[in-house]
Amino acid sequence: MKLNASLLFIAFLLTTGCTALFTEQKYVLIDEEVKETFLPSGMLFSISEKRDIRKLVILGEGTIRNIDIYARDAKDNWKLIKKTKKPVTFPFEIHTIVHTDAIRILQKTVTGKGHIDTVQFYTMSSVQRE
Repeated sequence: MKLNASLLFIAFLLTTGCTALFTEQKYVLIDEEVKETFLPSGMLFSISEKRDIRKLVILGEGTIRNIDIYARDAKDNWKLIKKTKKPVTFPFEIHTIVHTDAIRILQKTVTGKGHIDTVQFYTMSSVQRE
C-alpha cells in the first residue's frame, strides 16, 4: 500500500512539475483606485474587494523607520505581515501571500524625513511559455 501511494505522489509531482516548467508566474498590478484613510497611529490603504495579494509596493518620498505593516484577514482582524525598525526608502517592496482588501501601516516613531504616498497591490498571473 505504501508503494502505491509513493508512486501516485511521484506521478503527481512529475505532472505538476512539467506544467510548472511551461508556465511563468508574473506579478500583475491590481489596477484600481487605492483609498487612503488617516488613522491616529498610521494610515490605511484599501481596495474595493478582497483579493489574493502576492506583493505590495509602498511608494513615498524620503526615508521612514520603525513601521509595522498589517493586512486585514477574512474575519476583519489585522495580521502582521512585516515589521521593520531599519530605515525604509521608497519604493519599498514586500513579498507576501495574503487575501485582503486593506493594508494598515503603523509608524511607531516619527523620525526621519519622509512620507508614504500610496500602496500598490499586486497579484500573480500565469503566463504560458512557448
